[in-house]
Order: sequence, then C-alpha cells, then structure tokens
Amino acid sequence: MKDFYNSGSFEQLWQEEVEIRTRVQNRLFCITFLVCNPLSSIAFFLKGDPFFYTLLPAHMLSGIIILGYMFLNYRKVISGQQMSFYTFVTLICFYAFLLSKPHLSYVQSCLNLTLAIIFAGLVLRWPLRYALVVSGLSLALYPASIHFLSETSLSEFFEQGAVFVMAAHFVFPFVVKLNYSKDKREFYFRYTLQQQNDALEQQKTIAEQATRAKTDFLSMMSHEIRTPLNGIVGMVHLMMQEEEHSEKPNDLLKTLKFSADHLMAVVNDVLDFNKINSNHVVLDPQPFNPFEFFDILKKTFDPKANEKGIGLVFSIDPRLPAQLVTDRLRLNQVITNLVHNAIKFTASGSVALDVREAARTPEAVTLDFAVTDTGIGIPDSEQAGIFEIFTQVRARTHSDSVSGTGLGLAISRELMRLFGSEIQLESKEGCGSRFSFRLSMPYSEQPLVTSEPLLAGIIEDIPEVRVLVADDNKTNLVLATHLLKRRNIRHDTASNGQEAYEMFRENHYDLVLMDLRMPVMDGFESTALIRQLAPDVPIIALTASAFENEKERAMASGFSGYFIKPFIPQDFYDYIFPFLGIAVK
Repeated sequence: MKDFYNSGSFEQLWQEEVEIRTRVQNRLFCITFLVCNPLSSIAFFLKGDPFFYTLLPAHMLSGIIILGYMFLNYRKVISGQQMSFYTFVTLICFYAFLLSKPHLSYVQSCLNLTLAIIFAGLVLRWPLRYALVVSGLSLALYPASIHFLSETSLSEFFEQGAVFVMAAHFVFPFVVKLNYSKDKREFYFRYTLQQQNDALEQQKTIAEQATRAKTDFLSMMSHEIRTPLNGIVGMVHLMMQEEEHSEKPNDLLKTLKFSADHLMAVVNDVLDFNKINSNHVVLDPQPFNPFEFFDILKKTFDPKANEKGIGLVFSIDPRLPAQLVTDRLRLNQVITNLVHNAIKFTASGSVALDVREAARTPEAVTLDFAVTDTGIGIPDSEQAGIFEIFTQVRARTHSDSVSGTGLGLAISRELMRLFGSEIQLESKEGCGSRFSFRLSMPYSEQPLVTSEPLLAGIIEDIPEVRVLVADDNKTNLVLATHLLKRRNIRHDTASNGQEAYEMFRENHYDLVLMDLRMPVMDGFESTALIRQLAPDVPIIALTASAFENEKERAMASGFSGYFIKPFIPQDFYDYIFPFLGIAVK
C-alpha cells in the first residue's frame, strides 16, 4: 500500500481529486483579493495618507492581471492551484513595490499583509513547493524593497508590524504542508477503502453467481437423477406388488427395491441440505396429535430394529397436550435422522426416544427430546465436527451398514436452528450416544378433529375420465400410463409441450399430467396455451425438480398441483384422484 501511495498513478488520481475539491477555494481566493485590495485602500484615503494615490492604481492593475489568470483557468489553460499560486506571486511583487513607496505608517500595510497570509493558509490546499516559493519571495522581497528602494529603515518597518508579516510567512509552509498531507491521507484511505469495497462487492457478486450456479446445477442434476430414478422406483414397486401373489418371492427384487430406496434417500438428503443453505426452507406450523405422531414414527422403525435384533423404545410423556402446533414434517425429519443414525450405529442393545414436558405456560409448552443408543459411541476427537456436512463416525468394524451421505446430522442441526434450538451431544466411545434438543411450541388441550383420508378405503367407482400425460422420458410415460391402466383410466401421451397443446386442442381431457422440462416447448409455455382454452381443467406438474422456487413458479404459471418424481404408486393415486373426483368407500 505504501508503494501505491507513492506511485505515479496515485499521484495523478490525487491531483485530479484535489483540483476538483479546491476549485471553489482557489476561485474564492482570487475573487477576495480582486475585491478586497481596492477596498483596503480606502483606509489610507480616510487617514489622508497620500500613499492612497499609488495604492489604488496598483491594486487596479493587479486586479486586471488576476482576471487574466481566472480567464486562463476558465479556458482550462492553467489549473485552479496554478491560478491561485500565480495570483499570490503577482500580489507579492506588487506588495513589495508598494512597500518601497512613501508611507505615513506601515501599520495598516503590515496588518493587511498578515491577514492575507492567514487567509491563504485557511483557504488554500497547495503542494509544499508552492508555499515555499510564496514564503521565500515574501521573506526576500519585502525587506529588500524597504532596504534598497525606500527611505524607511528596516528597523522602523519591523517595529510597525513587519515582524508579524515575516512570522506568518515563515509558518505558512508548515500550515500548508499539514493541511495538504491531511487531505491527501484522507483521500488515500477513502480511495483504498473504495477499492476494498469494490473488491468485496466483486467477491460478493462472484459468490452469488457461484451460489446460483450451484443451485442451477443441483436443480438440473435433481431433474436428471430423479427422472430415471422415478422409473426405477415406480417399476420396482409395481413388480413388488405382483410378487406379493407369487409363491416364490424374488430376493433379487427385494435387493433392487432396497437400493432404489437408498438412492432416493441420498438424493433427497443432498437436495434438502442445499435448500436449507439457500434459505428456501420455511417452517409451516400445523396442529397435530403428538401421540399419533410418535406411534406412526415408531412403527416406521420397528422393522429395521427387529431386523438388527435391538430394542426400540419410545417413551412419551403421557401429560403431553392433545394438540401441538409446529412444523410436523420437519420435526419428523429431525427425529427420523437421529433415530435412523442410532439404529445404524447400534449393533446390540437398544435405541430409545424420550419425550418429556419441561415447562408449560398458557401460550406454549416446552418439550425435551432425547435419542439414546448403546452403539459404538463417538470419540471425543470427532465430536466437534460430527454435525459438519459429509461427516461420519468411522466404525471400528468393516460393516457396510454405516453407509450414507453423512448429511443427516448436518440437516438436523440446520433444521433445529430454524426452530430456534440446538442439538446437544453426549457420547463416549464404545458406550453409546445421546442426542437431545428442546423445543417450545403452541398447544391446545382440545382433541384434534381430523377427517378420514379421502383414499383410506377401497375405490368404489372409477368415473369416465380421460387423462393426458406429457413427458419426454419414455420410462416415465410407461410408468404413468401403466398406473392409469391399473385403474382403467383412459389416457393419451405426448412427448413434448407442443404436442400436448395440439392434442388438448383436439380432444377433451379431465386432467393433464405435465412435465416441466421438455424439448420443442416446455411445460410452462404449454400450460399457458392450454389455460387459454380451458382455465379450469386441472394441470399437475409432474416433475423431478424438488426446489421451492420452481414450485412457486409453476403454481404462479397456472398449474393446479405439483407432484415430485420419484414416487410410489399409492402416492401417485393419492395425489391425482382428488383432481379427478374419484370417490372411495
């Protein structure tokens, strides 16, 4: 930075800056002497000093010269600093000439000269060399004019005030240097600060572009991964349903289903973490029955715990309110991650979820959650980074049961921060782990009234409906049409948005399943055209993009629903049947 401070490029910038900043001061300096010098001669006239008749013409002549300097500055022949410098040098020459002329008293002249140099020190922002020239000329010419051209002695001149004139000119360069250096340093700090701000702004822009690029990349990869994965998961579930009636179950098919489910979980973990880090996750508090919530959660993990031969205990405080109000899905995600990890790293013993009421006010209840296992535990050296992304405890075994993305705890920690809480860890290697957190949430003691799910029963009647499926991926078309065939629902297919629009224009459809990303014409444009023909026909976005901004864009573009691939058959039916008005028993 010091090298730059002394460099020619900075000096050039500073000269341009000081010229702009001192334009008014330099002009004010010239105009002041242009006006005040002739006026100062009035004091000599009032005193009856004949020096007045020499003083006034000299000031008028110097004023004409000053006007010439101002004109040259106006035409940009000389700078503002040069204008004020030339003006002061000219005035010093005139002052030296006037001092050599007879005076009744030098007191008034010395006073005027002292005021002039003080005014210059207050107004001007010169380089030091200008001040040295002005002071040197003054200190040399004023005494010389008295000594060589005047009949007055130097001692008399100094006694009548010249000592103050000389002292002011001696101090003048120091004052100018101090002011000039101060302004230059301030400009340097402002300039370097601006450079740093520009660099930070550039880095911020690069970071934002990188974040957008990452999001766009993940969105694209989400679509590209989920699209074939949808075919795998869907087909596997269909084949598994057929295998249920087979006398000889296919173990290879079970392995394929497990792998497909695992792959889907990995993709969901990566996308969840990206959405949380991109601030795309907003909590959605809804009332729910806590006892039913924990009962369903336990049934989810019972098979895996039984398979490993470990105990699974859910100890729920019976004093819990009848209703809790929070984001049930995100709470479920956190507990699921913790319990899943506990089971995964526990070879024998038990895993326990403990939920206890810690405090209650009329507005909210505070609950303590704890997941405890008797697994491998976490070494002290690894506990600090256990919540970082892609971090796993390395088991002392070679079992592949501890595979995964390493994102579960990182996602749980970020979700807890959205809840306004933190996950606490207590663990000892070889003796298990305990993950705990505390949440406060609104509640109600009134039982939650819920209606039976629309599709809880068996479909009683399939009305005469017709569905249009638009997707450029043949596997997804096969899966969707196969599911519709199973329910004897008539359907047609289109391989792009343009074809879907043309088919809709020629036929009547009760529902459109529309992929978003297709060649020729995408789902957004096709939906906009279809809406012009039929504003009320349900159009469901059947897409592999799980990003919230994509969903918001779709819903704002005229879609009636947003269904994410991959999906299992029952979820597919559960989602589309209400749009078709299909009744169940």
